[in-house]
Amino acid sequence: MKKTIFIIGLIAAILTLWSCEEDFIEPNQLETNQVSQKNELIIHKSKLQNKSFISESLINNVIGNDSVRKMQVYTPPGYDRKRAEGYPVVYLLHGLPFTEKAFIDIHTWDEWVGPNSMFKTYPDFPEEGFRLWVDNLIETGKMEPMIIVMPNAMTYPYGFSMYSNSILNGNFEDYIVYDLVNFMDKRYNTIASNEGRAVIGYSQGGYAAFKFGLKYPDIFGAVASHSGLLLVDAVLSMGEVIIAENPDGFTGPDPAKFLTSAGYAFSAAWSPNLNNPPFYVDLPFEWPSPIPIPEVSAKWYQNDVFTLLDTHVDNFKSLKGIYFDVGDYDELGMNLAYPFIFQKLDAYEINYTFESFPGGHFDKTFSRLAVSLEFCSNALKSE
Repeated sequence: MKKTIFIIGLIAAILTLWSCEEDFIEPNQLETNQVSQKNELIIHKSKLQNKSFISESLINNVIGNDSVRKMQVYTPPGYDRKRAEGYPVVYLLHGLPFTEKAFIDIHTWDEWVGPNSMFKTYPDFPEEGFRLWVDNLIETGKMEPMIIVMPNAMTYPYGFSMYSNSILNGNFEDYIVYDLVNFMDKRYNTIASNEGRAVIGYSQGGYAAFKFGLKYPDIFGAVASHSGLLLVDAVLSMGEVIIAENPDGFTGPDPAKFLTSAGYAFSAAWSPNLNNPPFYVDLPFEWPSPIPIPEVSAKWYQNDVFTLLDTHVDNFKSLKGIYFDVGDYDELGMNLAYPFIFQKLDAYEINYTFESFPGGHFDKTFSRLAVSLEFCSNALKSE
């Protein structure tokens, strides 16, 4: 009898270890969240969990990026798998750092922030942690109960995938738009249409949010971009700075050369060349000239939000909400490019909400995210 009990227990333990869905509980947080409803104390449980799945769009990519992709998934207090009405889903896309925990763990920022880094200040992480921070937004009525999924879109060795399809990196755009969306709709009680999906992103994620809104209004109903790269010319105009980072010529990505590394990453996403070893990319500059190469620039413009607006304007107009913001002293100069975006959006009579704030590229991450979550929540429930 004891032997039978032991075997049953061993099997149960093995099955537990086999599960790839491991809860991520933030430090110093309660597992439950208490809310009052109709004068009764009801215990609800929000969750923040590690998840992973295989993205078919990334299988057998040339550079060897892992097709098993990790993500963090937040489910709100009272989440009910069997509720008749599904839950809206926010796809929250990271920039730096290149991890699904960019919005969860402040220490993922350690290598990117410091006195010798381009970014001097950490994002304004909430003391209570991401899960309880979102719980509070829901409790105070700033947003509806929503599922939030934060996928990992890192590519090796460049970091930035730009959420783009690439013959080198793999199809990171399809990974998000098709594979991840399908995974969430199958595994969670979601509103499985554009009426219930929003995409929000920071930096490269902000670029992707606008690009996905332009190209896939049948999948996403609202978009929000924080400090997004919405104008490729903002990078192509930095030729002199990139050349100055490389006085002896281009030798590959280098963590100490942020703009150079970004240039290699963008090239891997937008101008890969499998016949150009050892990095298999065509850079937009031929050292030592800072003038963009027209043939390469043309490939970059095919992925440019500013350019895509001309051919996808009706798609953008069909969205239920468009929001974007930028800090007035953005370290990457994104604020200098945005007037061109305003001009084109206004010319096409596209409705949007824009806000400028006193801050840099990342330092007001959570105060701005609170705004975009509220915006997208309201947009999705509007008629």
